[in-house]
Amino acid sequence: MSNKRAVIAVIREARPSFRNDHNKVVFAVHATFLSAGFVLITTGPAALGNGVFSSTSTNEVGIDNWNQFEDHYAFVYSNPKKGLKKVLVKCLVMDRKLLVETLGEDTSQPIHLEIEYFSSLPLF
Repeated sequence: MSNKRAVIAVIREARPSFRNDHNKVVFAVHATFLSAGFVLITTGPAALGNGVFSSTSTNEVGIDNWNQFEDHYAFVYSNPKKGLKKVLVKCLVMDRKLLVETLGEDTSQPIHLEIEYFSSLPLF
């Protein structure tokens, strides 16, 4: 389980650079996964490919290229405490909303979340 302090600690430790408000919201989503015990194993263009669940790699990767695109983001995580099953997280920016879709490796139904945010979010 993640909490506000753990999420903020992850963000501060990573010291990410944000190009816009979308980046801030997406990185908060990412930090929530990390603070809940997940490990990032793919991000950016590689996480958008068709074979993310068929890849055998479960090695932790850095956050490079996480915000390569302007309005969409993708991450693949595993959780060592839950048998290394993978979770795909895709985020899409639409106006002032962030649409978040998550799909577990052994599930057929994605989980959907909409986050509405306002401009000029404070830096973490």
